[in-house]
Amino acid sequence: MLKSHHFWIIVSQIVFWSWASAAAQAAPFSVVAAESTYGVIAEAIGGPYVRVESIIKNPNVDPHLFEADPAVAREVAQARVVVLNGIGYDRWMEKLLAANPVPGRQVVIAADLDPHLIMADKNPHIFYDPRVALLTAARLTRLFSQDDPAHAPQFAQNFQNFSQSLLQIYSAAQAVMTRHPALTVTATEPVFGYMLRYLGYDSINEKFQFNVMNDTEAAPKEVARFDNSLRSHQVAVLFYNEQVTDPLTQRIKGIAKDAGVPVVGINEFVPPHTGYVQWQVETLQALDKALASTTGNRTH
Repeated sequence: MLKSHHFWIIVSQIVFWSWASAAAQAAPFSVVAAESTYGVIAEAIGGPYVRVESIIKNPNVDPHLFEADPAVAREVAQARVVVLNGIGYDRWMEKLLAANPVPGRQVVIAADLDPHLIMADKNPHIFYDPRVALLTAARLTRLFSQDDPAHAPQFAQNFQNFSQSLLQIYSAAQAVMTRHPALTVTATEPVFGYMLRYLGYDSINEKFQFNVMNDTEAAPKEVARFDNSLRSHQVAVLFYNEQVTDPLTQRIKGIAKDAGVPVVGINEFVPPHTGYVQWQVETLQALDKALASTTGNRTH
């Protein structure tokens, strides 16, 4: 009787640990994205089988000035997969990863997936190139499938759906290029640079833009040159970073408005409750609408 009792205890333990192991395997595993731009891509690929936490998702946060707190450090330490932009854009994440290496943790750096896509000026806003989004999605699909092979077919299907949806961005961009070809534009910061490259637009005052991005005071002659490009209608549109509301940006927007130059706000990461493709398409539609609202200021 005693032996039988022990036997059933052992059996129950085996059943319990088998169930616990299966439950742990079936539970969504943790993915941390430095910015929501990459978080929404991870969600599109992983679906309900991953738990994604985007560190920067508040539209009022300037990614260049962000500083991680202990709660963020804990979140990153527990992640199975971490996704970041790289190229100095989210250096705070690079520091967290270096300070707390975790065996088996997979790190995806979008800027490293194809260095040939990076602009010569090292513009870090690579997420405005849909090819970077596609490469990121492909790498995540592979990692998720390795970590959770039981759901590999779902990940593969999600990747197929995501890659197909990117065609909407190219369609929206083509519509803009067709209606407003070969324009000269400018911006307070080079946030939209990679999409402008695809549109074939010439962006001027780039030294000024990088000074603002790096929180460096621009030389007076650069400021004067920028102001004149607006007042003399050298540019067809002004882009500004919606996450930066400093006096300089407000002054520049005022000059553009007075000069009749359309102004388009650009976000550095995907707003809440929005997907990557929707974000890109809506931005291009806003550009199309702004350009269509004026008949002048067409610099080719």
